[in-house]
Order: sequence, then structure tokens, then C-alpha cells
Amino acid sequence: MFWGTGSLTSKPRFDLGGWSIVETDRGEKHLVGIDLENGTGQVSSTVVRFDTRTMRCETASGRIYVLHETTGVSTREAWYVWDGWCRLNGVKSWTDVTSRYRQDMPSA
Repeated sequence: MFWGTGSLTSKPRFDLGGWSIVETDRGEKHLVGIDLENGTGQVSSTVVRFDTRTMRCETASGRIYVLHETTGVSTREAWYVWDGWCRLNGVKSWTDVTSRYRQDMPSA
């Protein structure tokens, strides 16, 4: 079952673990990961800004996603949600482009 994330005012920020950045066949980039608040899979609206220094993304909806490096977090549900999101939105193909962004991130 899929459901929306609620209004922007009710949840303006997500802390996302086990995250990836994917690009659709339409050239849109989305975050896929686990909402660390409740452990559910999450797919963002289109990413409009990504600050690799602060590990924050802003999406077309105006939400802020704070990306966390996590280990041991299962991302299976996130990819399940992404698959459903693609079917609902007519995405025929996509590419994981996370490595393009990781190369610009500061070393820990």
C-alpha cells in the first residue's frame, strides 16, 4: 500500500537513511531511502537542489531531506516503494546516479 507524505506544513523535513539518488527516463532526480523517524520507505518529489557539504536536498514540493550515512539499515522497503512509484507515475526506466553525487561529498 502506498500513501502520501502529508502536507508540507505537517512534515517539512525528512531524515533519510540508506539513501540513493535515481534519475528517471524523463531526467528527473529523486531520493529513495528510509525515513529514519518511522522506518518506512520514502521517495521524494523531484530534487531541485543538493548541497553535498550539508547533505541536504530540497525537492520540488519544498521539503528538505537530510541525508544520513547509515549502516545496517535495510533498504528493501525503499526500493519496493520506488518500484510502485514508478508504476504509478509511468516511469519506464531509471538509473541509480548516487555515485555522481558521492564523489562531490566531503570525506568523513
